[in-house]
Amino acid sequence: MTPRIKNCVERARHYQNEVLQEISKHPTADTSDRSHVAKAFISMAVSDFKAILTEISDDNPGPAFKVFRLLYEDVVNGLWTQQFGSDDLIDKLLNGDSGQPPGPIADRAAKLDTVFVDPADVAAGGKEGTLFVHFQNKFWNTANSYTHGGSMAIQMELGGYGEELQHGMLRSGMTLFIVIADAMYRLHHKKPNDVLTGIANTYFAEEW
Repeated sequence: MTPRIKNCVERARHYQNEVLQEISKHPTADTSDRSHVAKAFISMAVSDFKAILTEISDDNPGPAFKVFRLLYEDVVNGLWTQQFGSDDLIDKLLNGDSGQPPGPIADRAAKLDTVFVDPADVAAGGKEGTLFVHFQNKFWNTANSYTHGGSMAIQMELGGYGEELQHGMLRSGMTLFIVIADAMYRLHHKKPNDVLTGIANTYFAEEW
């Protein structure tokens, strides 16, 4: 692990801890099934991001890139389910053994942009004016290749995961982690959290 990547991991852990400290002050789940499902998605995202940082710290980036896809899915599926999932779907996810969000994940990403992105920004900027569709276009095919042993995974496993690639994945993982914490709070409490917004703004302004 290079000094730069070591610093990236340390900064990511710093921001991760700040986010976790803040959300621990605000109960995520009430007594509803929907809120319990939301809590589960947040818990999965926390675990996935911790796994990414642990594998990178252990100088074993291959598994970290595979787990990145799971983190992405937790963010999109968790937020979509909280906002758009029917009560029947919530019941199947919580109590069944084969519940799954319906349709392609790209459709769920696009649907989330109708909630979290100003329609004028989307119209003016196309894909660049989106948030979740932008993530979908940036991450999905690459993440699938790493997860399913595609050409990218094979080439990187043989040739090594370079510093730039690891840096990009750490930044992207941190972004997704902050997004699910901030957005889930907004959906659950019907208002933004000023502390989470401040953490996000500080993180995005910091170069590492």
